[in-house]
Amino acid sequence: MLLILSESPFREQYESFLEIARKAAGKEKVGILHIQDSCIAATLDEYCRKTVDDGVNLYVLEEDCQARGLLDKVQESVKVVDYEGWVKLVMKEYERIVS
Repeated sequence: MLLILSESPFREQYESFLEIARKAAGKEKVGILHIQDSCIAATLDEYCRKTVDDGVNLYVLEEDCQARGLLDKVQESVKVVDYEGWVKLVMKEYERIVS
């Protein structure tokens, strides 16, 4: 399952998406792709560490990070992908997509 998040990690419902990802991680391959304002999450050390420790793969869209001046702040545990990489995640890496 690939969750595609676009909202800031400081919004209330963000934690519920993370809970879905963490629960599913024990049963299937799970990843979170951060786009738009959710790119902020890819710069947060504690969030990235805990999520990866829970077995979730983290991705961030390069163009959205560049637009927000965050590219050099992305944590090492997060894979930076371009639009082509996004398509590969959706078409080849994950069976289910949740946006």
